[in-house]
Amino acid sequence: MITAKEIYSATNFGLDIILYYYPQAEDCVDNKKKFKRRIDEDDASACLKKYGDCYKVTDFGDQGTAMSPIDICMYEEGINFPEAIALLGGRYQVTDELKRSVNKPDIRKRQATDDEKEGARFFELEERFTDEQLKVLGPRVKEDHVNALNWHVAKCVSYVKNREVISKYTTPTYPIFMRECIINDSSDPDKVDKFYKIYEPLNPEKQWRFSYTPEGKKPKEYINGFHELKKFYAKYNADEEAIFKKDPANAEKPYKEKKISEAFICSGERDSLCVRSLGYMPLWFNSETYKVTPEEIKDIKKYVDVIYNIPDIDSTGRAKGTELALRFLDIHTIWLPSWLSHYRDQRGKPRKDFRDYCELRPKNEDFRNLMRLAMPAQFWTETYNDRTKKKGFDIDTDCLHYFLTLNGFYTLKDDNSDNTRYIRIEGNKVSQIKTKDIAKFLNSFVRERFLQREIRNLVLNSQRLSESSLERLSEVELDFTNYTPTSQYMFFNNITWQVSAKGIEEIPSKIASNGRYVWDTNLINHKVSVLKPMFEYEVGKNAMDEDVFDIEIKENNSNIFKYLINTSRIYWRKEFEYAWEDKDNSEMTTYKSEHRFDIAGSLLSKEEIKEQKMNLLNKIFAIGYNLHRYKSPSRAWALYAMDNKIGDDDECNGRSGKSFLFNTFAYFMRTVRLSGRNPKLMDNPHVFDQINQHSDFVLVDDCDKYLQTGLFYDSITGGMTINPKNNKSFYIDFVDAPKFGFTTNYVPRDFDPSTNARLLYMVFSDYYHEAAAENDYSCSWSIRDDFNKNLLAADYSEDEWNADINFFAQCLSFYLSVVDKGIKIQPPMENILRRKYKSDMGSNFEDWAYSYFAEESDHVNAFIVREEAKNNFMAYSSVKNCTMQKFTKALNGFAKLCPYVIALNPAILTSSSGRIQRKVDGETKDMIYLQTKEDINIDEISQNNRDSLPFPPRSEDKGLFVPETDNTFN
Repeated sequence: MITAKEIYSATNFGLDIILYYYPQAEDCVDNKKKFKRRIDEDDASACLKKYGDCYKVTDFGDQGTAMSPIDICMYEEGINFPEAIALLGGRYQVTDELKRSVNKPDIRKRQATDDEKEGARFFELEERFTDEQLKVLGPRVKEDHVNALNWHVAKCVSYVKNREVISKYTTPTYPIFMRECIINDSSDPDKVDKFYKIYEPLNPEKQWRFSYTPEGKKPKEYINGFHELKKFYAKYNADEEAIFKKDPANAEKPYKEKKISEAFICSGERDSLCVRSLGYMPLWFNSETYKVTPEEIKDIKKYVDVIYNIPDIDSTGRAKGTELALRFLDIHTIWLPSWLSHYRDQRGKPRKDFRDYCELRPKNEDFRNLMRLAMPAQFWTETYNDRTKKKGFDIDTDCLHYFLTLNGFYTLKDDNSDNTRYIRIEGNKVSQIKTKDIAKFLNSFVRERFLQREIRNLVLNSQRLSESSLERLSEVELDFTNYTPTSQYMFFNNITWQVSAKGIEEIPSKIASNGRYVWDTNLINHKVSVLKPMFEYEVGKNAMDEDVFDIEIKENNSNIFKYLINTSRIYWRKEFEYAWEDKDNSEMTTYKSEHRFDIAGSLLSKEEIKEQKMNLLNKIFAIGYNLHRYKSPSRAWALYAMDNKIGDDDECNGRSGKSFLFNTFAYFMRTVRLSGRNPKLMDNPHVFDQINQHSDFVLVDDCDKYLQTGLFYDSITGGMTINPKNNKSFYIDFVDAPKFGFTTNYVPRDFDPSTNARLLYMVFSDYYHEAAAENDYSCSWSIRDDFNKNLLAADYSEDEWNADINFFAQCLSFYLSVVDKGIKIQPPMENILRRKYKSDMGSNFEDWAYSYFAEESDHVNAFIVREEAKNNFMAYSSVKNCTMQKFTKALNGFAKLCPYVIALNPAILTSSSGRIQRKVDGETKDMIYLQTKEDINIDEISQNNRDSLPFPPRSEDKGLFVPETDNTFN
């Protein structure tokens, strides 16, 4: 155990501890200044200085005695010395954790002799335990206690392997204990056999703590301590009989054997020794999952009046303790206090068992207090009336409420409601119920157990089952958070998945997953099992410090994955149409069949395959991001799905499968849908009235061309104020607010840094499309055509559901694996940008610009007055109102798309503000300059033009310059 000296060494002689509790004493160290230890005192009366190995506080306004740092911790926290040591050890990282370099046996080897057979195992025992070895077993364990349970210290344990004897010797930091286990022959009480259980409690590898010798002797069903219990029972009654017969009044009376008052079922070796050190008889099984039989319990009850069980308080211990209590209703369960798990054991894990409790609360009184709180699950009591000679029954309210909590019935703490909310917890599943459901459960229970009519009537008639009584059921506050910063929980009926960067970990649904719960209405109602990875990926940097993104499809049995592959095939027409012009149709049919769901078809170039893979990887990344409910301020994005196909201005493509993917999120997340068709959607003050603190995802579907995503930016990167109709508005913090997603057939109207920082783009190919007179598709093709069924529909098989759910979980795992790299995987955006620039221009402007800025015209490689160019466009297109901002935006789009334009307003000609100005008729005008030649030579510009510039040319910038964004006009 950690010592006070170790605590002081880590805390500046305890000064850090004192200043933790009394920060006001900082200026009083080692001087005569005094401080107020108690805030309400009038005068400062406490001083602080070093005594021996630590600082101490002397408060002359109190007892006037010097208090050590640990004394102060005990006083301020209201705890005892062992608890203070454990608390301070955790706070200041002082541990006695097991270490392989320290906690190890002395291993010796020698050649085996002829009489030492291969596989033989033998041992040598010490005569006595040392005090240190006894402390390992328990804080109060003495020699008498280990002897009573047949424990020994092994000097060494040896075994023969490959004609070599390997001996493991006990060391001061690695004791090896052995228990002699007696086996009684049920057919012959005088015949006994035995085996030895070897126990290495300080083995850093927990799974190797136990072994048995000789091999094969340990019976499958064995209760440790039962032989010792019977032996104790015999001695107890022998002593009692001797006392009984000493009384002359009992000379002719036969002695009637008495049962021992109690025995305690413990969860392990050291727990049992701690119970024995307190003066009681322990029993324990060889594993926590051992299922004791009714016959075994009946045998134990021959010798004791009351059986107590002391389970561990981890999730497995609580589950097994509850199971035992409900199988045997008269067993009293001692539940260790929950505060125990706040401290850490030698393995760095939360403390959970009875030995841990005894280290922190070693007094008999502490244990007696636990016994007083122990109760049976049997909620009725039976009495006998000597006068009427009849039995009577009554309900014990405390036991009734205990029985109900064992079966998961509680009230839920809810500060937002004045009404009592009744719930039932089953593993990690929580259902909201009514009081009549509790009464119905009890009524079914007494009938299923075939209990007598008096008890059944008691359940039907008792006022203890009224709502006023049940309101006092135990209240719980549950954590419904289904994520951590590095993982996501997915809850199913049969199992819980914890998805992380490492993959999928299965957790039985009978266990609350790390204290997290799920409403029954939020369960994913499909039976799942973990499948092999469906894809492998490479994300990172190569030796040239270049980004590397690659994906390889493995065992793909997910229809959703196949659908996503096809939505990422932006070169599908090359594979399935253009490559087969004037060729045999049968070969085309064969190719289509072989490459039906192939992201890397053999007819594509490396660059084309790379682009398609990037599209697919982006979708996998986006799915994983959206399914991870954790929200990071540095990764506050909204999904934005759009079509890859370039169309004419105002042409609406669609039917590419975007909305289908976004609708699948509703199977995993509480989703709110908003219609994006209304460009004035955000004018509605109650637009978010469907959203509450339980909403996970808001889908704005099929967005209109003029719907401004900028109106959503505050909700994407911050909290949300919800204004429900006919109700009080409320605020949802950023961490609890839902994520957003948009689908549209149009490109965003802006690609500015503010927009790009908030949107995670997704691009969908036109593999799925609708043939119409306005396009050149030979036929329509839908998702159903690919699979001959509707995905995720009523006729979907459980195997198909399992494969798709596995794929979604693998997307999550992929996303979580790259989070720490700071990566945001966007799709190839070339076509999207082309669509954006075409949209910025419009067909009228595009026709005018190709004429006005023709490659051989006088309007390229020349200074043009911006206002004159705008007026020329308005006259050409008969547009009556065109702002300079819109004109400039269209001009920039033309410059980006025109194949012969190198740059608009090259940097060599612009001022530091990004403008070109010259004097025209004595007035300074804004100019535009479209560069089509490879170089701009300042010397070739006329002297008149040079002199008219209000700034010197930036000759150091000579050469080709293509700005990434338009910085010409404001």
